[in-house]
Amino acid sequence: MMRIFNRFLAIILTASIIFCTLGVCADAVGFTPDFEVYSETALLYNLDTKEIVYQKNAEEKRTPASLTKLMTMILVLEQFKDDLPAMSSTYWSGGYECFDELYLTGASTADIRNGEKVSVKDLLYALILRSACEAANIIAVNMAGNLSSFADMMNLKAQQLGMSNTHFTNAHGLFWQDHYTTAVDLCKLIEYGMTLPMFTEIVCAPTYEMEATEYHEARTISHTNSMMMKGSEYYYEYAKGIKTGTLDESGRCLASLAYKDGYSYLLITMGAPQVDEEGNNVMYNMIDHKNIYEWAFSSFEYTTLIAGTEEIAEVPVEYGEGVDYVIVRPEEEYSRIWNNRVSPDSVHRVIDLKQNVIAPIREGDELGSMELQYGGETLATVKLVATNDVARSEQKEMIAVAQSFIGSDEFFDAAKFSAAFFLIYTVVIIIIKIAIARANKKRARLYGGAKKGSDRW
Repeated sequence: MMRIFNRFLAIILTASIIFCTLGVCADAVGFTPDFEVYSETALLYNLDTKEIVYQKNAEEKRTPASLTKLMTMILVLEQFKDDLPAMSSTYWSGGYECFDELYLTGASTADIRNGEKVSVKDLLYALILRSACEAANIIAVNMAGNLSSFADMMNLKAQQLGMSNTHFTNAHGLFWQDHYTTAVDLCKLIEYGMTLPMFTEIVCAPTYEMEATEYHEARTISHTNSMMMKGSEYYYEYAKGIKTGTLDESGRCLASLAYKDGYSYLLITMGAPQVDEEGNNVMYNMIDHKNIYEWAFSSFEYTTLIAGTEEIAEVPVEYGEGVDYVIVRPEEEYSRIWNNRVSPDSVHRVIDLKQNVIAPIREGDELGSMELQYGGETLATVKLVATNDVARSEQKEMIAVAQSFIGSDEFFDAAKFSAAFFLIYTVVIIIIKIAIARANKKRARLYGGAKKGSDRW
């Protein structure tokens, strides 16, 4: 009996310590604007919450044009990040290998000449603000020795950043075969770049004054992103930088930042048309950026979808002292950027609670999980935890053990054994009683006959 009882308790204890750990894992969920987006590829990324708010063909491989130069600049900033003043005192120049491939291509330049010595800092501003292709090649030759070796450096860095759908063949972004990336990969690149000293300062500068050289007097250059220029038909007061890019093969490309009302966004688009139906040059990339930003700032708010104090469900508890259930709540609040035109009640909840929960329970013990879904996508999976302690009732436990034993195979085996034992015992007793009765009867006859004989004598 004691062995059976100990086995039963061991099963209970084993069941009570089995659990499944589920963490919060936020996924991207997209909302669709109610206007036309001209670009073939688009990605709107909230820099505060690290969420993709809108995407269109964001993982499609495309020619990035001069957005390539962002990687070129990042490699320079990595080399000088521990000595930023050295960028102003270090001068680089390039020979014919930096200029020959650009001849008659219509490539954008900052009019840097063959052999002209330019500070690294000025090269970077020329690279980004004027999209200077000769600056890209001068950087490549001075850092890697030749153009192809610098492309290898670019690809190694892309691999390190997890840009799995990217391959570079040059430092400037002119169209070459096997030169491509995606909006998702560019988002990784820019977000990393913003962690480096000088990156944001350079890409967001509306203008910059380059120092005088033997070929040029001091001169001011302006950013090619007209969204930052007051008076431009594309001006948007909240927009900053980052980089433009245009090729016949890539269409109009643009990466930019926007800050308003405490919200920060990065927007990347590629493949916008270059001209309208009449053949007029139109900056459809900038039109897209302004429209998307206005939509984002008017439509999206940081919203709590699940409060940490919300009571979600009741979980049955065995052997609870005075109670037979415990209420569960989310382990922590879940909030995210959310379209203010979409009710949080439209988020579907899939609740999975643990079975066979046995007291004692401590407040905060994980007792299940809840998956939040919207539009067929999973937003997050949050843990559900107990809201209070539940003590163990020894009386309930003993009653349950007894009830469980009574219905068990061991109980029926014991009952059969007891019945058999009782039956054998009863038969033995009956036999003994019969034997005793017969012995008594025989003795009675024997002594009775002797008594009668003595009377005759």
